[in-house]
Amino acid sequence: MKIQHLRFLTAVVDYGGVIKASERLHLSQPTITIGLKALEQNLGKPIFDRSEKTNRPLKLTPDGRRFYQHAIEILRQCDIARANFIEAATEKNQMRIGIIDTLPQKVINNVIREVRQKLPDVEIEIWEGSPEQISKWLTQNKIDFAWTNVNDLTPNAITLWREPIVAVMPPNHVVINSHADSIALRDLEKIPFIFRSRCELDAVGRAELKTAGIRLKVKVRAEREDFAFQLVRDGEGFTFAPRSLVPDDLAFIRVLDFTVRRVIGLQWQESADSFLKGVLVEAAEKSSKQFQ
Repeated sequence: MKIQHLRFLTAVVDYGGVIKASERLHLSQPTITIGLKALEQNLGKPIFDRSEKTNRPLKLTPDGRRFYQHAIEILRQCDIARANFIEAATEKNQMRIGIIDTLPQKVINNVIREVRQKLPDVEIEIWEGSPEQISKWLTQNKIDFAWTNVNDLTPNAITLWREPIVAVMPPNHVVINSHADSIALRDLEKIPFIFRSRCELDAVGRAELKTAGIRLKVKVRAEREDFAFQLVRDGEGFTFAPRSLVPDDLAFIRVLDFTVRRVIGLQWQESADSFLKGVLVEAAEKSSKQFQ
């Protein structure tokens, strides 16, 4: 049984006859007629009732009507399979990278630029979001790679760098000028705190603050990173941030008795293309050396 013959059958029924079907399919009438006869021979019984006059539209037999419904479903499945195959083949030339929204922009630009240079024929899509969004997209197979927070138990991942969470202040702040390279956690309690909505203070960090009996004086809850850092520039207070995220014109100081660290890495789908993964990993590792 040939798929082409099934298409002849559905076209004849849908368009009301061989003549119109041949016009729609851009085939000769004899080609369609021969195909239908071959289909009937394959089935072993007639599909059309030819007892009526030949100038009337072909009419399906009861068995023919049932077979026609099967033919429609078979062709639909064939079309779906073909579309999925083409889509899969196309996706081989694509890579979607999820990037958390608290990574240094310069590092991101360097990596993407290098990947594009090495993979000029690959279409690269960037999806930026929170760590929670990135994790969700990866689970839903919406992205191939995730540049995000990882830990030692994260599957299909490598660590790029580990960095401390530091206190960020203006360069002329009294704390920066009066301390060497670190400050006690207790001393920060006296300074107004600019809370970043994307703050990396996880459960461990909050537990450390609670254990130490520290209650930060939250002055502002900032949604935007640039707004939080601008408030720090204006002397409104300090904020916590990963070392790599601190703007060049601001100062930072290490906090004693504060063990919170951010671990940045690359995670990928189990089915990720090994060549694409290799190129991305190499570029990311090269750009991450400054934080190691």
